[in-house]
Amino acid sequence: MENELRIKRENLAEFIKNVLSAVKVPEGQAIDTAEILVKAHLRGYDTHGLPCLAGYVAALEEGRLNPTPSLEVKGSRKWASQVDGDNGLGQVAGTKAMRLCLEAADAFGIGITTVKRSNHFGAASAFSLRALEHDCIGIVASNASAVTAPFGAAEPLFGTNPLSVAIPAESMPPFVIDMATSAGSRKKIRKALDEGKTIPAGWSLDQNGEPTIDPAAALKGVMLPFGGAKGSAITTLVDILSGVMSGAEFGGRVLSVATNHARESGNGNFMMAIKTDLFMPTQEFRLRMDQELRHIIALTPANGFSEVMYPGYRAHAVEKERTLEGIPFAAGQIEKARTIGRKYGVSFPS
Repeated sequence: MENELRIKRENLAEFIKNVLSAVKVPEGQAIDTAEILVKAHLRGYDTHGLPCLAGYVAALEEGRLNPTPSLEVKGSRKWASQVDGDNGLGQVAGTKAMRLCLEAADAFGIGITTVKRSNHFGAASAFSLRALEHDCIGIVASNASAVTAPFGAAEPLFGTNPLSVAIPAESMPPFVIDMATSAGSRKKIRKALDEGKTIPAGWSLDQNGEPTIDPAAALKGVMLPFGGAKGSAITTLVDILSGVMSGAEFGGRVLSVATNHARESGNGNFMMAIKTDLFMPTQEFRLRMDQELRHIIALTPANGFSEVMYPGYRAHAVEKERTLEGIPFAAGQIEKARTIGRKYGVSFPS
């Protein structure tokens, strides 16, 4: 990255925390949000970290986000609960939900939490990865504002509806899915527009329902689900688990906190933690995972590939490198962050 500056994870987290505190987010909730945003950068999901901060701050200042949500918890079972996000930051409700999942899994072998009345929560794997610290499999899903057309449709009904699954291993990097169930993401399309690039074919339709690789036309049109009808089925499943079942908005009624001024966004989440010792000792499970993952990377690469990887393999390497060397930011990103910082008297780290 040309003219890049490397920022240590703890310094970036402190900056984000202090900016959020300046707009009346309680310190603990500001810390939770900062940790989730920084984790996205560490894993290489740079569109889901610091670039989100300006939108969150604007929504907090304008009253579209509640800076001090109460996070009421209800539960019909000892291993299942529901969090009311109270229209606060999505990272705050999401962090609370995963903590409840892990507490239940530690006690009962499985924990499920849904979230309603929430907002954009960042990178889904920032939550699912926390399950690994408890020898659990973590599953996280969220719905989002309507930008994706179901298979065969020319108008949007679902969001990018991210899904993440994190599974621990012994010595191999963990298996971690973190994916939008749309073919791409709106943030990546905006990034392509900013950089003057095209987007991959199959990501979007323009406003006339025609396929497009022009990011400007894509932003005026709709996203497509990944994998055609099969991907559309997964997108629908995410909306059912995180929207229908949670009591949140669903079926096109979730709004974007970035543009919505009419009412709460209404995002919903689904989170699950499963202990890895339910069917065998934890150590045996982790060693069997090592064997599975080694089988994958030992395969002969196809033409055009230098190696065979599995989900989470590359992100694990990126996280190790960025933890040691710092998170890279381009000059333009740094200036945007400094502009936010100056407004609230918070210095961006150098």
